[in-house]
Order: sequence, then structure tokens, then C-alpha cells
Amino acid sequence: LLALLGLPAFSFAQKKPNIILIMMDDLGYGDLGVYGASQYQTPNLDKMAKEGVRFTHFLSAQAVCSASRAGLLTGCYPNRIGIAGALFPNSKVGINAEEETIAELLKANGYTTGIFGKWHLGDRKEFLPLQHGFDEYVGIPYSNDMWPQNGNAAKGTYPPLPLIEGDRVIEETPDQSQLTRRYTERAVSFIQRNARGPFFLYLAHAMPHVPIFVGSRFAGRSRQGLYGDVIEEIDWSVGEVLKALKRNGLEKDTLVIFTSDNGPWLTKGTDGGSAGPLRG
Repeated sequence: LLALLGLPAFSFAQKKPNIILIMMDDLGYGDLGVYGASQYQTPNLDKMAKEGVRFTHFLSAQAVCSASRAGLLTGCYPNRIGIAGALFPNSKVGINAEEETIAELLKANGYTTGIFGKWHLGDRKEFLPLQHGFDEYVGIPYSNDMWPQNGNAAKGTYPPLPLIEGDRVIEETPDQSQLTRRYTERAVSFIQRNARGPFFLYLAHAMPHVPIFVGSRFAGRSRQGLYGDVIEEIDWSVGEVLKALKRNGLEKDTLVIFTSDNGPWLTKGTDGGSAGPLRG
């Protein structure tokens, strides 16, 4: 697993830092230019790696969606808080109200908190982000392959994929080619609206978890087919976030962390990314 930390020259003695956590889904160690990708371009992430800090021995709490997110947001081993593997739609299990998330901790210290993207810690109302320290939420509640179009699942296994705002479903089966753009736009808006800070922004992209989709602006741009196009759009998204910080004078007041929940889904072939020198 990889992690990048954007680390400009801070002056935090007088001000609490803003925190932006960008979480990818199934991004591989070798999927960025700085780690060896050559068939597509990731200039924003490569610049962030060059100017910041690279954590090349960063480890996920567990190599699967829900558990890794539970570990990241609570600081606990996921099995100790009852979340192992990946939760499915209508799960009776989710993050317990008694667990303290990083959003709750920061909110108690004066932060405004927002999540845009994949949650995957339970899709019942009591498990959703607004009940666990977040002021704003737009996203899907679990993995993007948990929908009726999943060709590897029997018919009727999955309900329509919901797009949720707050605690309410606003769309069913959203156009996944637009998710990266929509999450990015909401993240930029959140930064602009909370520029006086401090804020915690959790941008949890659905991509490049299969099935992968890309917006028309990036389709066909890379030399690595759809997967390369998807990563170039992700790099664009990171660039938009960094530009929003610069535009609002927040570059020296914000920690930007970029990571992945686990390594690539190698059995998916060209849609599964690269682990680089690692096993998986």
C-alpha cells in the first residue's frame, strides 16, 4: 500500500491545520508515475510525492474495503470493533455508535467535517456518516460492484446502487462515469465554503474498484486503456483539490494525505491495476 503526504511549510502554532484525506479503492502500489506507471500521466500526484513525504511502508489494517476503512477512521484493529471483510447491502452490522471516529474527534475540536464518496461502514441510517461525526455526506454506501449489473452475482442479489446525500437516497444507480467528477466538485465546494477552517475533508473515491468508469473528458487519453484513463481522471481530481487550496490561501494550513484502502484486484487483469514490486 502507498501513502503520500502533502507537506508544505506549515505555521501551525497559531492555527489548527485543515486535513484532507483522499482514499482510493483498490489502487495498486505501481499505479502512479512516481511508483513506476508509464502508460499514463499522474503529474499532480507525482508533484505531491516530490514536494511532500512518501510512506512506502504504510500498511492497511486489513486488505478489504470495510475493515480497512474501519481501521483508518477509528484507529482500531477492525476485528476488535466487529467489522471484518466487506459489508453487503442491508447489512445488520455497521460501525457502532460507541466507536469514536476521527471525524467525531476533530468535530469536538472545532472542525467542520465532510465526506464525499464511498462509506462502506453500514448502509442503515444509524451507520451512515452523519451519525458518526460528519456534517456533510454525498456518496455510495458500499462498493460500486454491489449493484444489479454485477454479472458475477445471481439475479436479485443486489438492490439498485443508491447515491446518498445526508441520510437520504437522491438517486438510484447513478451514472458511475460521473462519480469522480461529482465527488471532486463537492470537495472543492466544501473547501471554498469552509476556507476559514478548520475542516476535515474525507474524499473517498469509488475508483479504481471494478467496474471501472471514466468521464468523457478522459476517455481514450491514456496508453493503458480504460484503467489508465481512470487514473488520469483521479490525478485531475487531486489537482482540483490542490488548486482549491491555493485559490483560498490554504496551502500552508492544510495536510493532504493520499492513500488506498488496499492493493489492486489483480485477478481483474487490465481492470485491476498494478502492485508494482509487491505481491498484491
